[in-house]
Amino acid sequence: LKAASGDALALRGSADFDELADYRRFVDEVVSRRNRRHGPRIDVERATLRPLAKPRRTFLALRICDRRASFPFMKEGVPVVDEAAASRARQPGVQGGWITIGILFLLYGIAFLDRQVLTLLVDPIRKDLGVTDFQIGLLQGFGFVIFYMIFAIPIGWAVDRFPRRLIIFFGLTAWSLSAAAGGLARSYGQLLAARAGVGAGEASLLPSASSILADRFPKQRLAGAMAAVSAGSVVGGAVSTVLGGLIVQLSEHRSGYLLPLVGQIRPWQLVFMIAGLPGVLLAPLVFLIAEPPRRERLHVAHEASRASILLQFVKGRWRFYLAHFAGFGCFNVAGGGYVAWAATYLIRTFHAPVQKVGLDLGLLALCGGVGGMLFSGNFVDYLFRRGVRDAHFRYYAWACLLMAFAGVTAFTAETLAVAFGGMLVIALIVPFIAVATASLQLTTPNEFRGQVSAAFLFVYNLLGFGLGPALMAGVSDFLLSGPDRLGHAMAIVFGLSAGMASLWFALGLKAMRKAVADAEAWAG
Repeated sequence: LKAASGDALALRGSADFDELADYRRFVDEVVSRRNRRHGPRIDVERATLRPLAKPRRTFLALRICDRRASFPFMKEGVPVVDEAAASRARQPGVQGGWITIGILFLLYGIAFLDRQVLTLLVDPIRKDLGVTDFQIGLLQGFGFVIFYMIFAIPIGWAVDRFPRRLIIFFGLTAWSLSAAAGGLARSYGQLLAARAGVGAGEASLLPSASSILADRFPKQRLAGAMAAVSAGSVVGGAVSTVLGGLIVQLSEHRSGYLLPLVGQIRPWQLVFMIAGLPGVLLAPLVFLIAEPPRRERLHVAHEASRASILLQFVKGRWRFYLAHFAGFGCFNVAGGGYVAWAATYLIRTFHAPVQKVGLDLGLLALCGGVGGMLFSGNFVDYLFRRGVRDAHFRYYAWACLLMAFAGVTAFTAETLAVAFGGMLVIALIVPFIAVATASLQLTTPNEFRGQVSAAFLFVYNLLGFGLGPALMAGVSDFLLSGPDRLGHAMAIVFGLSAGMASLWFALGLKAMRKAVADAEAWAG
């Protein structure tokens, strides 16, 4: 392969040829048709024919060039970008993408319904199973996250190679059944195992969904599309708090329920069973999502080459990935701890009824969370279209400072109104996953998006949902002497982690501008 230039359209596919002459006639026909359509201004610069495993089956790669422009395709004899010109010549539009957004929105809602349903059930579970706050923190954090992380890496590898709809379907079925299995738990160990299953299944959703959206929408609209989908997580979390509070309220004067084949269960166990049902019933909707063609790919012939190029790619942009992973990881220490303990804090500190806390936090998440998610995604897209190439970091460098102040105010408040005021600001800022994943998709080649997203999820969940809840509970139990000091523990952890996130984003501004410039060069 020689160094090439020209504004190119790369065509790839497979075809059968009995003779080389048939192959050459096919090439001539393709060129002839394109010349008739676009004018006589193209020729074939490169065409390769490679045998595949089956007899008489060949792989055809054509490169058709427009000589009016220049585009560096090769570097030191190794293909750097394949199909880059094709993605440029036919950028995806937003038309028809609403079905994809709608279904993924629903799946995100189901995922966070199953993930966060535990938050309003802390005290009933503590009473029935005889566990401490720290054990509950592990149940909400590491018990879920460890298996999420273990499965995230191989699932990310699969996302880059196999149909993404199938990966989502099997993951959704697995986590929904595991969520329902939490309703059968008779001990802390059994409940921990069920939550681990939820984590393993949910590891399939974000890498697959973000990869589909990156191929379905242009990069100038990507953060907005991901924000619309990720808003489902806010809705799901809100539904989980309302559902938990409602069932606990209805069950105040009942010791349990008698179900056929299951036997006697407690009200909190019924909540788990109800939460797991929608995912099982709605899993087939995944196949209504159109699997988009993969864009902005590198041309990597062998698996060994793929791994080597991925390592070289990340190494050349380590400052960007370090700032991204550390910044959003610290951000999620604050966010994950807030989600896990906000309801318990309000109930213990202000003696608010469970049903009122569930309803108020649900409305807060719906109004503030959805609004904040949509605003952040679309505002970052607006800045990006205006030429602010570090918009994803710049926005959250300032937002995290505001969130740190709001968190300290909310968790040291003396009145319920002040606490809710601070939590409203938190709800507007904390749904950051859309912007975080969008920034990875627009700076990473298609072949590696699933793996890079999985690595991000590993760090994001380890620091956030793993460390955040346990750290707040640990500071409360071991440093501040008891559950009555939960609010002060939350203020300490929340303020420090949000401040560190802001610092990481500020340090990564230059690195992000460089990563985006590199991506625009190889993606055309």
